[in-house]
Amino acid sequence: MKSKKLWLGLGALVIVAAVLLLVYRTFAPKPVEGAKTVTVEIVHGDGSTRTVELHTDAGYLGEALDQEEGLVEGEEGPYGLYIKTVDGETASDADRTWWCITKDGGEVTTSADLTPIADGEHYELTLMGY
Repeated sequence: MKSKKLWLGLGALVIVAAVLLLVYRTFAPKPVEGAKTVTVEIVHGDGSTRTVELHTDAGYLGEALDQEEGLVEGEEGPYGLYIKTVDGETASDADRTWWCITKDGGEVTTSADLTPIADGEHYELTLMGY
C-alpha cells in the first residue's frame, strides 16, 4: 500500500516538473535575431567606470561579452559562464567579491549565457563585495 502511494507521488512529481519545464520554455524571453548594439558599463572595485559598446549578432549577453577580446574571463558552470574577470579586474573568493550583472540598474535573474539581448540595451557589470 505504501509502495503504491510512493509511486503515485513520484509520478505526479514527474508530471508537474514536465509541465513547469514546458511553461518555462514557452514563455522564457527569446533572443532577438540580427545585428545589434549593446552598451556595457563596467564598474570597477575602486568606483572607476568604463563603457564598452558591443556590436554583435549574438543572441545572449555571455556570447556577446565573449566576442569582445579580453573583456571577460571566467569558467563554465552549471548555468553557463561564471564571470571571474572583467576588464582585467578579477573577483576573489578571499576578498569575497563577485561580478554582478544588472540591466539599466535593475536585477538580472539569469546568468550571462541565459540573458537574451536586444538592440539598444544597457547592462552593467559591477564588482560587488559581501
